[in-house]
Amino acid sequence: MKDVEVFAYCRERLQALCPGLTSELVEELSLGWRILRLDKREHLAEAGRIHDEAFLIIEGLVRAYYPDVEGDVTVNFIAEGEFATHYTSLEAPRPSHFAFQTLEPTVAVAFSYEYVYQLSLRRWEMERLLRVLLEHEYTRLLEHTECLLMRSGEERYRLFVQTFGALMPRISVSDLSSYLGVSRQNLTLIRKRLLGE
Repeated sequence: MKDVEVFAYCRERLQALCPGLTSELVEELSLGWRILRLDKREHLAEAGRIHDEAFLIIEGLVRAYYPDVEGDVTVNFIAEGEFATHYTSLEAPRPSHFAFQTLEPTVAVAFSYEYVYQLSLRRWEMERLLRVLLEHEYTRLLEHTECLLMRSGEERYRLFVQTFGALMPRISVSDLSSYLGVSRQNLTLIRKRLLGE
């Protein structure tokens, strides 16, 4: 994908997320963008560091995870058209517990937090866009947390297939089992049982 196509997709996606966004604001916002092209298993941002950018995924798939002594714990999958970022980094610069790693070759547009913050001081529409993005992420996070707390492993798997089925061929069993909060063995048993229905 050529740079001009990447920026065009980025503009379209922002206006789809926040329909009232003016083209002037999008153009001003685009002055702070940069394009990243990464191979499989590269990091957009690492845990334990201060994240100073958000990434709109143009092509590819990214997982958010936190490192644990027993193995990485996947907390989200970010596909095309979604943002990979730890939104609390917008509030105050502090090290993030989360890392963002590509699961396949990925093209992303990076947004500098500092540039976005400065723009939001001058343009009220920028605050609206940030609010929409934050609401979207917090809703997703709350739904995933409730699912982990209130549903069985099989129910979590069924819900994932129903909601994100198109991502299944792109995700490893290890990453999916970590996201669902079940062991690889249990996930294999769940899948076999559901195939037998």
